[in-house]
Amino acid sequence: MHKARLTLVVLGAAMCFLARPSVSTGTSADGSVEGQVVVTKNGSKKDNFSNVVVYLEGVQRTSLDDGRKHVIKQQDLQFNPRVSVVVKGTTIDFPNSDRIFHNVFSTSRPARFDLGLYRSGATKAVEFKREGVVDVFCNIHPEMSSRVLVVPTHHFATTDRQGKFKITGVPPGEYPVVAWQAQGEPQRGTVKIEPGKTATVSFQVAEGDKPVAHKRKDGSPYGRYE
Repeated sequence: MHKARLTLVVLGAAMCFLARPSVSTGTSADGSVEGQVVVTKNGSKKDNFSNVVVYLEGVQRTSLDDGRKHVIKQQDLQFNPRVSVVVKGTTIDFPNSDRIFHNVFSTSRPARFDLGLYRSGATKAVEFKREGVVDVFCNIHPEMSSRVLVVPTHHFATTDRQGKFKITGVPPGEYPVVAWQAQGEPQRGTVKIEPGKTATVSFQVAEGDKPVAHKRKDGSPYGRYE
């Protein structure tokens, strides 16, 4: 068994989120990559190693039926889920499930949009065409925030409570591998995939501080909505 071992450090805070697991769409000549992530906080190991995303870049073959739809609800004055991982090209629906008006906007470089105000029961959608991290907010309610990681391929997985993950159906080759947390900068390495074999990658990620308060879409601080 081929093993490619590296240690990456990510500053970020683990959060519960919804993500599609790695799905095998390849052939018997493909390989896989698996490993375990250890999450620390202030130099000590945490009890829960879940919700770290590990994904590959540069994989040419990708599935066409891996689910290019996703939903982030506006419910109880929160976005649900708070953190999502989607493949580039995914359309995300933003239904308003509250009994009040909401707004959905982002000023992040990979996806800048403003869906305006809309009432309870209405739904608006955005296609996420570029890779990267997109922060989503409501222009009325500062407590509402969501973070979307847009990845280039379905070759990604999220860690379980023990920090384990596995990405299957990977064509042979050498690829960049990325470890990402909701509140940290991504850390990068490389992994070599051989036909029919499993490469092993180890990570140590350090949980960082919570993000600072954000502003409204025009750059002004939150206050009375006008």
